[in-house]
Amino acid sequence: MKFWRGFSQEYLNQLLILDGTSGAAGGQCPRCQQDDHVAQFRCHDNGCFGLGLVCQECLVEAHENCPLHWVEQWTGQYYKVVTLAELGLKLTLGHGSGGYCAYRHTTTKDFVVLHTNGVHQVDMGFCGCHGSDAPRNQLLQASWWPSTPDSPQTAISFDLLRLTHNANCNGKLPTWDLWKSLESLTEERLGITPPNRYRVILRCIRQWRFLQMCLNAGRGHDASGIAGTANGELALACPACPHPGINIPRDYLSDVTRRWLYRMFKSTDANFRLRNAMVSTVERDPPLADGMAYFVASEPYAEHIKKFVSQDEMSNCSGFAALYLANIKNVKGLRVSGVTGVTCARHGCWRPNGIGDLQRGERFCNVDYVVGTASRDLISKIELESFLTYDIVCIYYPNFADRVRLLPPEARIRNPERFQVAIPKFHFWAHQPKDHARYSLNFLPGVGRTNGEVVEQNWSHSNRAAAQTKVMGPGARQDTLDDIFNYHNMRTIKAFERVFAARLVDAIKNASIHSEDFKNFDEGMTSLFTGETLDGWLQQVTEWETDFSKPCPYEPTVRSKLTLNEVKLQLQKEEQLELSKTPESVVPESSASAFISLALQIEDSGATYQELNIQKQRTVITRRIWKLRGLQHVYMPHLREYLATDQLKHLDAPADVIFPENVKLFLLSHLSRENQTLPRACKEGLPDVETQLREAECYDVLDDLRRALRTRSAGLLFQVRNVSGQTSTTRAEGHQHRVLINVNLAKLRYRWSRNALFLLKGHEAADIRERGLIYVGATGPSSCDALTSQGEGRREISWIWYSFPADVDARSQTSDAAFNKTLKIEWCKSRARMLRWREEVELLLEEMRRVVAFAQWKSAWWRQRVDSLPNASPHLQEGVSARALTCSDRELSLAERLGSVWAGLMTLGQEILADVPAAHLTAVEVEIDATAEQGYDDEREDDDTLPDDEI
Repeated sequence: MKFWRGFSQEYLNQLLILDGTSGAAGGQCPRCQQDDHVAQFRCHDNGCFGLGLVCQECLVEAHENCPLHWVEQWTGQYYKVVTLAELGLKLTLGHGSGGYCAYRHTTTKDFVVLHTNGVHQVDMGFCGCHGSDAPRNQLLQASWWPSTPDSPQTAISFDLLRLTHNANCNGKLPTWDLWKSLESLTEERLGITPPNRYRVILRCIRQWRFLQMCLNAGRGHDASGIAGTANGELALACPACPHPGINIPRDYLSDVTRRWLYRMFKSTDANFRLRNAMVSTVERDPPLADGMAYFVASEPYAEHIKKFVSQDEMSNCSGFAALYLANIKNVKGLRVSGVTGVTCARHGCWRPNGIGDLQRGERFCNVDYVVGTASRDLISKIELESFLTYDIVCIYYPNFADRVRLLPPEARIRNPERFQVAIPKFHFWAHQPKDHARYSLNFLPGVGRTNGEVVEQNWSHSNRAAAQTKVMGPGARQDTLDDIFNYHNMRTIKAFERVFAARLVDAIKNASIHSEDFKNFDEGMTSLFTGETLDGWLQQVTEWETDFSKPCPYEPTVRSKLTLNEVKLQLQKEEQLELSKTPESVVPESSASAFISLALQIEDSGATYQELNIQKQRTVITRRIWKLRGLQHVYMPHLREYLATDQLKHLDAPADVIFPENVKLFLLSHLSRENQTLPRACKEGLPDVETQLREAECYDVLDDLRRALRTRSAGLLFQVRNVSGQTSTTRAEGHQHRVLINVNLAKLRYRWSRNALFLLKGHEAADIRERGLIYVGATGPSSCDALTSQGEGRREISWIWYSFPADVDARSQTSDAAFNKTLKIEWCKSRARMLRWREEVELLLEEMRRVVAFAQWKSAWWRQRVDSLPNASPHLQEGVSARALTCSDRELSLAERLGSVWAGLMTLGQEILADVPAAHLTAVEVEIDATAEQGYDDEREDDDTLPDDEI
């Protein structure tokens, strides 16, 4: 804009020039070039590009096919607006462009046409020849929508209907705002207020919405027509969902190994934003597509609800109480308090007959009916094996099978035992944790990375229409929402090409990451526990996955009794231990190990002041340094020869020149590799001694870090569950800050020791991990650290929890029963993460295959309807055939394009599942735009997290 600002005056001048004639006024008409025809008229719309200033006759002739343009007349000084009707343009329908009809008849001279540029009054005439079509049909053939079937006095252009339809579905622009825009455009041109046609637009856009859904569903290609439309048939079916006999085998239940891939994933929830006031009645304002699209059929639904007038709203679990209480307030004057809806949980498409009104809160009778009608496949009419997510499923699912028997036949679920249920991931943490692992999408087998929250995302799109639909009549509201849901499905399906590619790339990457993570963790646990123990863990997990009454491997049964006071006492003991340390605590012997140990103690003292008097600490360090220099003269006699001049002060006057904590000790690990290898730099064997002590120090520090992190985790868990109020929270935060200091100090000590070890051994130090401790080591192994870490599905267990010295009996490190239980739970969770990501790859490959197969089937389906109406008129047969072939070609092109674009990614996914080595994987280059994803991932975070530094 800064660049354009320099041209703003030039642009302004050009706009002013357009208000004049540029010298063309009063001359001969350049179009007809007749001397008596003066050029004084011009068209204001861009549709007449390059027409310029012409005479009246040429202007009228040029607008026989553009009768809805605004035109202007030059008065000699300025332009004034005139209408084409005033200039003599007469429209006659039924005879093509410029046709003449000897039997032309008009309904009124004030025929009104609404177009995208305003409201126009035209001189309209209809063909009155024998056998001519009715005026409504003549208008439709001219792409003008009649306001009424009988003697229409107003019409709306198809362009305006398309604009209104798209603006309302996409931007949720109310029809009232669109009408006021048209009114403003007309007043700007004519200077007068046009006749009010707001209600005409309301009626016509409803009719347009309904018939567009009928066209897209192929009802015009069926001999039974609109009257033969079945329930849910106008809804757009999700091509990625399973459809028996179309994109999955009809006998899919017989394929035991792949049966879990053919489940229908559904998500349901209530929405109390889509209310409806007590406006009009169903008798006065009936819906046009009652039960044909997304809303359930009103009459059988109402009959079912009448049986449960006294049923209370569902009780709820934990933190949802206040929310649900608020939802049933302020319902006075409302016909509908909200809606309940069902969507496919992995793809974000609304299910046919998956929306139902709520009369009084969220009740079992409403949800049961809508879930039942949404559970059948739209095309094959087969009830699918389903997986349902619901934010209060722990209340909803018990007694579900008993309630299903009370449903009417059209909504009854014949096999409720095929239903599996879960709580959406975001809502899971608001529930009581006990006995809820069976509802967790992180632990249930066969669900991949489904999050169950897609229904909430879908509501966010439709809720923007809540204000306008609240005051509509029941029929107008239902038709509007049906179309909004249909538009949402259409946009969602169009995004499959890029969304599925992005999901598969992410799934492939994380499947590899978490497979390797579990492999490392499992190897670490093998060094800690016996093979029988790990087999027992695996058996417990598999038993629980088949029978939830078995002990849950993801929930702790041995809990730590560490309270906040105990954490405080433990810190005080550690501080007391530090205070009790004296210079005499160093190894008194003058051996090589004593020399190195003394240096390591000096390093630690210089890094940890804590609450000791600083001057006292400096005195202690100074005495240790003098003792170190004496030993250093013995074991590194020629050190002075290899130091620079500015380094000698650290040898000669460490206490007098600089602070002791800044004195350089000049161990072998502090020197360059060249100086370490010189024969006189140190005595033989000293590098090995320092190497052994450095390795031991690394593992000791890791023990300290593990202990500090466990203390931090216990404190966090206690604080979240038990601490409230400003005073208590402040004190708890203070204790947590002290624990965090210990964590950070342990990380710094480890980095220091590890760097020294690499300087001594180089890359031969293979048994010391090369990872950083900035992020992965900042949390404990327990899930209570989810407060500060990535989501459970993406979390990687830090290597510090399963890394022990190779020559130490690691099983002696696990004497704490609570810690052992934590490791067991983390092993189970790590295994679950690995399996969920691999399942996600399998599910995505299957869904991508299904999308292609569905498009191929849909292409054949449309092609079968080319000659579906043999007894229709030739013109109708031609239109039916043209639309069928157009839709068939579009679906076939989609199938071919998706098959080509996805081929490389699908091959790569299959190779990942087959555990093909990385060196032999297929190289794939894809351009991915992962925006507007739905139904995927639980806790999205940027990949640009803190990197693991070399430490």
